[in-house]
Amino acid sequence: MLKVIIADDERLICRLVQTLADWDSLGMEVVAMAENGLEALELVQSRHPDILITDIRMPGCDGLELIRSAKQIMPDLEVVIISGYAHFEYAQSAMKYGAGYYLLKPIKKDELNDVLAKLESQRASRREQQMQFNLME
Repeated sequence: MLKVIIADDERLICRLVQTLADWDSLGMEVVAMAENGLEALELVQSRHPDILITDIRMPGCDGLELIRSAKQIMPDLEVVIISGYAHFEYAQSAMKYGAGYYLLKPIKKDELNDVLAKLESQRASRREQQMQFNLME
């Protein structure tokens, strides 16, 4: 099971994301939710998730700082940004710090599940490559 942390300063958004995704069929589970960037960073350090779904604008530290710090701790962490802001600069900065996907609010169930399925597929491919590499040694 891939572990997921959801971070958004709006508790309802966290719950919405938790409700929209078909976690079981994706082979994922939500292990924690955070309402600010500092709490999310602590959860990344303690829970070691595979995926972080985060807003950009949050108190404590914003999503961009969270991504930068979290990727220093866990370079292989997959990051999905959810934001109500369609500014190119936000998306560009998020990608620079290591976010793979940028979803606009309101979040659509199909889009979220498609992104999560892609992340699961990428993880499975990397695991397969690693296993083949280990067999060659």
